[in-house]
Amino acid sequence: MTRFSWGIAAGALILAGSIVSAQAPQGAPQQGGGAPPQGGGAPPQGAGGAPQPPMTNLQVFPKDTGRPQVLQAMQAFSAALGVTCVHCHVFNGPGDPMNDFASDTKPTKNVARAMMRMVREINPSIQKAVPAKATDQVAAVGCATCHRGKAIPVVEPGSPGAPPPPRGAGPGGPPAGAPPAGRGN
Repeated sequence: MTRFSWGIAAGALILAGSIVSAQAPQGAPQQGGGAPPQGGGAPPQGAGGAPQPPMTNLQVFPKDTGRPQVLQAMQAFSAALGVTCVHCHVFNGPGDPMNDFASDTKPTKNVARAMMRMVREINPSIQKAVPAKATDQVAAVGCATCHRGKAIPVVEPGSPGAPPPPRGAGPGGPPAGAPPAGRGN
């Protein structure tokens, strides 16, 4: 995966309006370690000033993605889906030694990875379909595009992509489950 594609995906999150501060709120869990932020400097410090271990199990983010960038993306996912860290990660509480952000035990974490890959494929396709506009002027897909604050997107009946109503359930039709009209017993 190229850094350009990652930039497009990150831009989609910004355009979706779901970017929040890069700083974790007081008491919020920290995502497992990472490389020092670009530009060098001291390694990230944990509670008590101890260096934080490097991030592990990054499968979609580039392996050298810094902690602040991962936290910002996680906070954007949280805002777009209306969930907290525990939705995808093993998190028991601040400072709990049983917290395990690298664990893949929750299926929602792999669903999130699949969705991130999907967005990375969709946005370049959109850009190619609208070549007359600059990249920053083409609407991009992000988590909030579909989720709109819900962990499971809600599709309104009658909207494109919504499942059809049950047969016979339309206005003036027989109730669902009734025998078809015109057939005698």
